[in-house]
Amino acid sequence: MSKLTCIKLTEAWNDRYDDFVSKHESSMFFHTNKYKRLLNTILGVEDNYLLAIDENQVIQAILPLMYKKGILGTVVNSLPFYGSNGAILSNSDLAFDFLKEYYDNNIAGNIEIAASTVISNPLITNHNYENIKHEIKDHRIGQFTKIGFSENHEEQLMNLFHYKTRNMVRKSQKQNLEVVVDNSQIDFLFDTHKKNMAAIGGRAKIEIFFRTFSEIYKENEDYKIYVAKDNGVPIAALLLFYHNQTVEYYSPVIIEEHREKQPLSLLIFEAMKNASEGGYKLWNWGGTWASQDGVYRFKKRWGTDDINYYYYTQINNKEIFNASKETLLKEYPDVFVLPFQHLISN
Repeated sequence: MSKLTCIKLTEAWNDRYDDFVSKHESSMFFHTNKYKRLLNTILGVEDNYLLAIDENQVIQAILPLMYKKGILGTVVNSLPFYGSNGAILSNSDLAFDFLKEYYDNNIAGNIEIAASTVISNPLITNHNYENIKHEIKDHRIGQFTKIGFSENHEEQLMNLFHYKTRNMVRKSQKQNLEVVVDNSQIDFLFDTHKKNMAAIGGRAKIEIFFRTFSEIYKENEDYKIYVAKDNGVPIAALLLFYHNQTVEYYSPVIIEEHREKQPLSLLIFEAMKNASEGGYKLWNWGGTWASQDGVYRFKKRWGTDDINYYYYTQINNKEIFNASKETLLKEYPDVFVLPFQHLISN
């Protein structure tokens, strides 16, 4: 390979960037230009997407980076917002090592950057990030269901599932619920999401996300909202994103008093079956903390393969360790600074 140069993604390179991402078998929804636009809009972050190009002006590797300024300095993520996987996509080990070294020298090793984190890609297990510049390593479990069947989609999916999940699906199928793709149900999706998260003491995704994604993504091509209705009234919904051969399980919501009818199980199964019939190969359940036993078990029973991936964090401004959780959440909302257990005040 000819000599590599690192440049920043600009508008002039957008088409070539999109082409590189779309053709890379291990690219994820998060690597796309559309996702960059979404994060720019909803988080108020600045982007610095790095491209390794050869002497023929051909992209050989990319590293998406987002910057957020706050009271403790600039925090860099690849990528921010609810565990978005970023990391390096490359055509070769040489290009991977080139961008990793560039990141070490110019980002993680830059004392003007307060903190930086790279989240490894669970679809690329042979990339070694262990020697990337970092002082904190945090663990997640990526869970994926292989849905790439060429025939008998319903039967083969059912064979993957734990018997308890099969029972939930069968129970839901007996409830006379209607399942539709209704991309107009954004208000229901957001309102129910807020209530669901409040009920478990969780932090809801910000409203601007729900008001923005449909302006950037194409309905029925990039995303779908599956809705379960009981006598014509929505009782559950599921927002899914589609990229290459992967379906991203993104926002499931349910009206609490209808939980016993298992409408989400029905939505997941119908959406999985439709995706399999449409040629998709993977269903990405997203990352799970090792401590989230219940969440992990729920996903596992849908026939997942588990892939460990990691957050590699470098802290250059040591005052971050003295900050409070509340300060970090206020100054860097939806941006990963460090695992809170490393704070002195924790």
